[in-house]
Amino acid sequence: MANKFKRYSLSVDDKTYSAIKTISETTGQSIAEVSRTLIEKGLASEWVDENTDLVAKIVRQQMEIVMKPHVERLAALSSKTGHMASTATFLNVQAFMDLVPTEKKKDVRSLYDKARKKAVEYMRTKAEDWNEREEL
Repeated sequence: MANKFKRYSLSVDDKTYSAIKTISETTGQSIAEVSRTLIEKGLASEWVDENTDLVAKIVRQQMEIVMKPHVERLAALSSKTGHMASTATFLNVQAFMDLVPTEKKKDVRSLYDKARKKAVEYMRTKAEDWNEREEL
């Protein structure tokens, strides 16, 4: 079924008419069609301007829905990484205690503390700067 239009008279200044006529000639649409399209776009734009908070809220909600599984997956991976790092640390200390002869053992705690300090320093340093260091 065709759209039912209401007729009304609209007066515009010469500059506006010239712009509408140029669009009409460029697109091949009638002046009436161009005018309707511009009015519709203007009304839609006005609605968005007046409802920016609502639009932002909807966008935020949709982003949370989309991002939630990814955030949860990253959190799970981070947790697993922490567990693996702790396990590796324990195994390293245990290997020192079990495999190194007693007379060659150093204080494991001091080795661990030194290693942690080096790790923190490493994380704060750019990779290319770290590679240029003399002492590793």
